[in-house]
Amino acid sequence: MITLLNAAPDTGNQGVSALCLSAVAGLTARKAGRVAVADHGRGRRQADWGFATVDLVGLTHSRRYWRSESLSTVRALARVGGGFSPTAQVIARSRVILDVSGGDSFTDLYGPHRFRSMVLSKRLALDNGVPLILLPQTLGPFRGEAARIEAVTILAAARAVWVRDAASYAFLQEALGSRFDPARHRLGLDMAVALPQADPVGLSPALLAWLSPARDFPLAGLNVSGLLASDPVAAQGLFGLADGHDAQIDAAARAVLDSHPQMRLLLISHVHRAVGDRESDLAAALALQARLAADYPDRIAVLPGAMNAMQLKSVLARLDWFAGARMHATIGAFSAGTPTLGLGYSDKAAGVFAQCGIGTHVADLRLMDAAQIGRAVAASIVNRDAMRAELAVLLPGIHARASAQMDAIVAQIEA
Repeated sequence: MITLLNAAPDTGNQGVSALCLSAVAGLTARKAGRVAVADHGRGRRQADWGFATVDLVGLTHSRRYWRSESLSTVRALARVGGGFSPTAQVIARSRVILDVSGGDSFTDLYGPHRFRSMVLSKRLALDNGVPLILLPQTLGPFRGEAARIEAVTILAAARAVWVRDAASYAFLQEALGSRFDPARHRLGLDMAVALPQADPVGLSPALLAWLSPARDFPLAGLNVSGLLASDPVAAQGLFGLADGHDAQIDAAARAVLDSHPQMRLLLISHVHRAVGDRESDLAAALALQARLAADYPDRIAVLPGAMNAMQLKSVLARLDWFAGARMHATIGAFSAGTPTLGLGYSDKAAGVFAQCGIGTHVADLRLMDAAQIGRAVAASIVNRDAMRAELAVLLPGIHARASAQMDAIVAQIEA
């Protein structure tokens, strides 16, 4: 059994789901063995994802220690073979544990609770003698010295560590020092560049017409991040944005719609949460649509917020241009050949784009106010044909690198 941690497919965050689906698809295509995926459900279950049948096991970082899915309980029981916990049984019997840390969560930036969850889940492997492989992800930052020491201890003990950006690789080299091994410690690509596509479901006839290759108008897409837009004052302070994100995203949307009198704009959610949740992209998209509808009647639509990552990638592939702050939404777009502008609120987007050779196609929300974002969007749309041609040249190499990366990961699993 190969067990995949910190890539739960049931968070509503389609970026995390994209990492999960990409990893499972890659392992399945290479016949690496049966895969178990930790999620937030109860017990052990099976799921048929079409391209693979996987085991799902519950794993939650909670104080409900009496539950067999509690991370603390699983840690204790895995050491004695698993006991009454199906999750601990799977951990104890795994031949390798893969961990992707949600892509960017192996850091103390998001607070002590999440950092402890990242550490303790990796300790599930190390404390039970199961080889640990960290799949391509961002490392750090680690603001506290104790957190940094604990993270480096784990990095040194892992069978292999893959990162997806040059800054994380430099950190890995510096932090490990003489323990750094280029055979085990690798710079790669975000796995979601290899995410398969699936036909979208639940689209209205009007949206199907918008997405049809036979349409007679240009169609752009925009992801409105609930994380940044639901409370723009708080987000501006937390992430150091140059302006309120409501103003930034309004300027971006207006620049799109003003670029051509027939331009249509499709607002695409990539984190599916209830409308009342502060991270709901759908709520942020509906709010933007309401603010702009009077100025651009019948030219803005909101994609239903129920599609999985593979279906969303299929939608993104049908656009003439796309931009967004949810990084995996932009990865889904450019890896499908759609001209894309990343709206970065941290260093991770620029690092991942750079690894794919398109590092100049990121607008930094920390450096650009609303007017500057509007100008960056306008310039990107004007040059979209050039970027499409650029991607046509780059993508075969990107996909080949992603395939070779998964080949190397499977070889490390089998070592």
